Amino acid sequence: MNKLAKRIGRKIKERRLQVGLSMEKLAYENDISKGFLSEIEAGKKLPSLKMLAKISDALEIDIKELF
Repeated sequence: MNKLAKRIGRKIKERRLQVGLSMEKLAYENDISKGFLSEIEAGKKLPSLKMLAKISDALEIDIKELF
């Protein structure tokens, strides 16, 4: 799971930067803390499927692109 968490986190961060969203705004839009989002992007935490769906909506990508 560690490799999966790192891959998902990296893809979230890359897409967030592509669309020009700050970490604060993405965290706020998904009702999570900036610290938790930071841990997700660093591959230290694996978000739930429900949270991944919300994040992918905010990033305007299909959830499968995060895997």
